[in-house]
Amino acid sequence: MIKALLYLACFLAAQVTSAFIVQVIVRIFFPHLTSDNTTILLASTALGAVILIALFLAMRWCTVSRNYIRTRPWGFLSWCVLLALGMVIPLTWVEEHLPDFMQVNIITKEMAGMLRSSEGYFIICMLAPLMEEILFRGAMIPALMKWREKKDSPAKARWMAIGISTVFFALAHANPAQIPHALIAGTLLGWLYTKTHSVVPGLIIHWINNSAAYAIANMFPTLPIDAKLADYFNGNQWGVLQAVIASLLIAAPSLYQLIIRHNSPEYNLNKR
Repeated sequence: MIKALLYLACFLAAQVTSAFIVQVIVRIFFPHLTSDNTTILLASTALGAVILIALFLAMRWCTVSRNYIRTRPWGFLSWCVLLALGMVIPLTWVEEHLPDFMQVNIITKEMAGMLRSSEGYFIICMLAPLMEEILFRGAMIPALMKWREKKDSPAKARWMAIGISTVFFALAHANPAQIPHALIAGTLLGWLYTKTHSVVPGLIIHWINNSAAYAIANMFPTLPIDAKLADYFNGNQWGVLQAVIASLLIAAPSLYQLIIRHNSPEYNLNKR
């Protein structure tokens, strides 16, 4: 648990440090950008991600290995792609039916700016998911499993590690509207990591999820990013229900295939 808390502290320190560095650079060299919150937020997010990725790889807190890719898991990864695509609408529908206090978005304006900027795709859809998968899955889950296996069975230790890392993952977003989605997605991503011993499946799903948000934000620029599903269907609730059902018909068999498939390299996750 101490290692997991250390990793989380590094994440928070990287965010604070990068925000400070970017603010200083902007004030000294680009004073005309001091009111541009989107640019500043994108720059600090990118810098924080780079710092964290470099730190975790340099300290070998997250092992880099080709073992998983060498198994040629193309079928497994294809089901990951379909699952990610099938999850977007149902998860959004679930979030819309949660209590109002869980739908409060405290960074709506900033998020809209980031998703609708040309630089936002690389930072939000690629760099941030890579950083989060390295931290919350690649480094944190093995550390938590090693800690819990001193007290619990391997199966219980695995799910405890997934649960704790998922809670940290959700809280790290620091935005009430993102926490429910992060809890569901984090559980899935953590399970995939313990199944495959690789961040690759989770990274693919994470990338598709964020890319979907980016695509929707830019396909419907006149709608707010926290618009309801019905807004995208011109208020047609039946259309929303059809979209949810169609998506579940993609997501459910994809998840089933991932459950029954055993595609992981032969090495011990707990000894990494």
